Amino acid sequence: MNPRLEKWLPLWLSVFAVLVWIGPLQWMAAYASQISDVPVYQAVYDHMSAGEMPYRDFPLEYPPGAAVLFWITGVLPGAFGFTFATLMLFALIATVIAVTLTAKALGMSLGRQMAAGAVVALSPLLLGNLLTTRFDLLLAALIAWMMWAVVTDRMTMAWVILAVAILVKLVPLAFIPVLLIVHWRRHGWPSVARAVGWCAAIVAVVVVPLIITAPHGLWGSISYHLDRPLQLESTGAAYLMSLRTLAGVPLAVESSFGSQGLAGDGPQFVALISTVVLVVLVATIAYTLWRLLLTSPAMADSSLFVAAIATTCIALLVAGKVLSPQFLVWIIPGAVLVAGRMGRWAVGISVAALLVTQAYFPDDYWQLVALQTPQMGILILRDGLLIVLMALCWPRRAVATAAEKLSSA
Repeated sequence: MNPRLEKWLPLWLSVFAVLVWIGPLQWMAAYASQISDVPVYQAVYDHMSAGEMPYRDFPLEYPPGAAVLFWITGVLPGAFGFTFATLMLFALIATVIAVTLTAKALGMSLGRQMAAGAVVALSPLLLGNLLTTRFDLLLAALIAWMMWAVVTDRMTMAWVILAVAILVKLVPLAFIPVLLIVHWRRHGWPSVARAVGWCAAIVAVVVVPLIITAPHGLWGSISYHLDRPLQLESTGAAYLMSLRTLAGVPLAVESSFGSQGLAGDGPQFVALISTVVLVVLVATIAYTLWRLLLTSPAMADSSLFVAAIATTCIALLVAGKVLSPQFLVWIIPGAVLVAGRMGRWAVGISVAALLVTQAYFPDDYWQLVALQTPQMGILILRDGLLIVLMALCWPRRAVATAAEKLSSA
């Protein structure tokens, strides 16, 4: 291993990410179709700049941390869309650095470190220019730095980062069980209680004033997501599309909640089943991690935790009733860091899932809405790849064995 190259690898990969962003990604943006969320974000900023308060004076589907991001974007100089894209570039760089440092801390080879960082740097190109118009790269950066904090045993920092991530999007709530388990394993319940207290305090400082001043609006932002139908790109929808293709089962698409979903009793039942499956998956991943930690050496804790986080991220996509294409960037930081032979396969399947997503979104998205067979087939393939990826990343004894080999190398 070249120590000098390893030392500067995060910097070189960050430069690579910038070159990808300002070069081929901009060319792609100029010639590809655009389905942008930036006008929605700018409308939120316009309300706030007029003195209105989110949740109280106007509805907001996002958590308060997202509103802060939109406000920062608006007050910075430059056009709103350009500034927002620049902030997402910084989030990409932060993700590249965190993933590369975490790979090093896990004891991975220089090749694995380079591969992990390169996939993150290329993710906007692999998935498409939609990442310049959504804020999901920010969540990916927070997930990556949370994993780095755990791998380097900065547990309180990990909980603080988790609090910020929850304020940006609610989905990191699913990480709490695995974070609790690994923290308990290392330092015991008193340390867990203190760190959880910091996490809860940070969330409370932001949320409690909103509960007091705008309870109905805040609950509305939660019920908005609870009431959403089965989204067109979800795994449940892909299952129903396969039934339509094979057996002619009728399906109807409706536009609501800012996206397209499947209407009818069947899709509603599938959405309910998906939610139950998601809860079971999150609990099973945490239980599997707990059992493995009880019988594995301490040196395997970090690798098993990373595998559990990666699997939980993928489960959120596989079993969620909403699967927007930009969500795939959440899975990259964890999936590229899973140890062992399965982890190497996970890198390739992750890249394939991103590329297959780009095969229908955004250029052929409206053909998918029209339930045309080629686009439905592509979606079914993509969601199938995500299920395979979840199986590859699942925490298992082989991950602990690979971690032991890395530690002794």
